[in-house]
Amino acid sequence: MFLAMTERRNPALIEAAIELHRSGAVEPDTYVIDLDAVDHNAAALAATAGRHGVRLWFVAKQYGRNPLVTAAVARHIPSAAAIDHREATALLDAGARLGNIGHLVQVPRRRLPALLAERPAYATVADRQNLEAVAAAAHGAGRVQPVLLKIRGAAESTFPGQDGGFEPDEVAGVLEDAARLDGVRVAGATGFPCLSFDPSAGRPRPTGTLDRVLAAAATLRAAGLDPVLSLPSHTSVSTIPQIARLGGTVGEPGHALTGTTPEHAVDAGLTERPALVYVSEIAQLGSAPSIFGGGFYSRGRARGLLVATRGGPRRATLHDAPGGSIDYYRRFDWVADGDGARVGDTAVMAFRTQIFVTRSRVAVVSGIASGRPRLEGVFDALGRPVR
Repeated sequence: MFLAMTERRNPALIEAAIELHRSGAVEPDTYVIDLDAVDHNAAALAATAGRHGVRLWFVAKQYGRNPLVTAAVARHIPSAAAIDHREATALLDAGARLGNIGHLVQVPRRRLPALLAERPAYATVADRQNLEAVAAAAHGAGRVQPVLLKIRGAAESTFPGQDGGFEPDEVAGVLEDAARLDGVRVAGATGFPCLSFDPSAGRPRPTGTLDRVLAAAATLRAAGLDPVLSLPSHTSVSTIPQIARLGGTVGEPGHALTGTTPEHAVDAGLTERPALVYVSEIAQLGSAPSIFGGGFYSRGRARGLLVATRGGPRRATLHDAPGGSIDYYRRFDWVADGDGARVGDTAVMAFRTQIFVTRSRVAVVSGIASGRPRLEGVFDALGRPVR
């Protein structure tokens, strides 16, 4: 999905990844992240948000909650939206602040006291029982926790496994309920996704979920609130002005940090640089040409493959993986005839990923742009150091 754009805009990353694999410094099934490119992207996002009066909470799941990457991002964007309770802990350990917990995944009841003790700026709640649980835990800690109401998304824009939340016409009643609870204060609303890439237009567009969040915001304003409105996804330099125009006060950059939003696959003029590739190697030739898997993601749209052979680079096209398959290997077809490919040759790809749901390793590299790449560390898919 992003291979051609990475070759065009950050070829040194591909070269560094090939050399790291050939030297044995990284294994197959490893994501290689250009730390300096991430730093550039985070700085650009922060500067754009500042010009448009939008706060940012960054997201770490897609790059594997990596502590080195988190620290680089947090120098420019101090607060994060923790997708689940374990991500919240990983973010805190890496030095980030918690801008929001509970969205996309509600905080388990027994984890609330510990996480609320870290004083997150906001907690998102998806129903009245979640609201009551946050209120009880916060009251027990002697504080009042600002909360955002998760608004249930429009059916056509909600991803499987991400449903739930309040209907817009419930918001007035929820405000009345919250007023009777010690420990919480309703501060705003959010939903997911509020922006989504439109392939036909070649750019992100508002979704039906955004309309529902804005309806909830109108109710909050009628009640005298000046609501915080977080409008994920697809937050990037190109969409932050749009978020501001739509009334959003917060954006949540994730894939923009590595230059891997869908828009980055089609527009070479975007500010964020490609900062992530996936490295494997040829596992089989013969009747079933394949590379080792482990890091493929069902919505990743992985297609292009670059193989570094003795005779030079060869190109191939990856097969789609059926839904019932296990990610042991990924089959491929050569684009053209050629000689020299061997089992063990380096294979490089660039596609949309969610590293935290893979079994991959993550290699973080600095100095790529200066021509002096340095391997800063290797980690597992959840950000724990391997070496």
